[in-house]
Amino acid sequence: MKEKLILLGLNELNFDYIKYYSEKGLLPNFKYLFNEFGYSATTSEKEYQLLEPWIQWVTVHTGKDYDEHQVFRLGDIVERKDLKQIFEIAEEKGLTVGAVSPFNADNRLKEPKFFVPDPWTQTKASGEKFIQDVSKAVSQAVNDNAKESVSKKSILAIIKTLLKVVKPSSYPQYFKLLLSIKSKVGIKAVVLDKLLGDTFIHQWKKHQPDFSNLFLNTGAHFQHHYMFNSAAYDGDLKNPEWYCPEKQDPLLGILIEYDKIIGKLLKLKTRLIVCTGLHQKPHKHNTFYWRLNDHDNFLAELEIKGIKTVTPRMSRDFLIEFHSKKDASLAQETLEKYESVKDKTKIFTVDNREDSLFVELTYPNDIDEDFKIQGDKTVSNFKDKIAFVAIKNGEHDPIGYFIDTNNVVNNLEETVELKEVFNTIVESF
Repeated sequence: MKEKLILLGLNELNFDYIKYYSEKGLLPNFKYLFNEFGYSATTSEKEYQLLEPWIQWVTVHTGKDYDEHQVFRLGDIVERKDLKQIFEIAEEKGLTVGAVSPFNADNRLKEPKFFVPDPWTQTKASGEKFIQDVSKAVSQAVNDNAKESVSKKSILAIIKTLLKVVKPSSYPQYFKLLLSIKSKVGIKAVVLDKLLGDTFIHQWKKHQPDFSNLFLNTGAHFQHHYMFNSAAYDGDLKNPEWYCPEKQDPLLGILIEYDKIIGKLLKLKTRLIVCTGLHQKPHKHNTFYWRLNDHDNFLAELEIKGIKTVTPRMSRDFLIEFHSKKDASLAQETLEKYESVKDKTKIFTVDNREDSLFVELTYPNDIDEDFKIQGDKTVSNFKDKIAFVAIKNGEHDPIGYFIDTNNVVNNLEETVELKEVFNTIVESF
């Protein structure tokens, strides 16, 4: 390998918005990348149901589009040992590998320098003891985000990691963010992505792997839920003041942190590839997201039988594994009956996978204290069973973006297939 390579995944970011802020002098490192290396658009799936990041990033990791890899849900990659990922390919070629939060990726490496899984995929963490601890802490903090709770154990692990990977000169930056956690929207997510970035850079400097991957998701989350607050948004919709104050722009806040991370990565003097997988366009109406507080207790209340395990996924989704196909089928029948008494809208969407169900709490409207749902039973206090997650602001668009610091700005392909990112990386091996 001629030079070490870092793949930076900035999930779903809208480069038009980044250019808007960059032209105002707010994102100097993004502006440098755009001016010096340019970028290509990437194309992906055409069906909207396939425009999910956990599908697109499997395409980046395997070089196969959905028709070829057939991975439809977050976490499913763990069961697909037949799909060879870019991480194992690098290791098989004798290269050292490190990764922090690679999206929907399974850790199958024999000797990784470090591997922190994404918070939703059930695969092992590898590396120093603190890597194991911070992996569990981030997963807990992210998956309980709707409850706005972080366990004491997770807080301790995060503090220990911060003290280990962050230079004392950067402590004031974290302290300033933490002081604003009650007054500004989304600060916990900003801190977690900032910490993942610092953890990656700390581990990279220590081990200097030949190929490494850092994936960051808060920007995508903020576009989904606070795009209407962005100064770059020129639409007519607004978020309620109680949800996100008009004067706040969470997207700019996380982009500033990403810009700092890019500045640090550029100083490592490696080849840097930046990829977004998709981007987002403004949503056209208000859609509410809800998440169950306690999945196990709620399913027990509905008297759903034969459950082996329940695993929460991103936002409103969860996976239920059963002891038999019959149990799964009966559970699907039960869940699909439930609808709002108020407007007869279905509460859940269910994907049956024979002995497991992937369930989405897809009810899209506001839920008040008197909200009832009706199925085999009547649940009168449904509001007590759920947590508000967000209001949808952004929706997926198949166009993504791709920057390569080995490219020359005036010698770029305007559009490439997303799976070509995989080929570009493998060719460097």
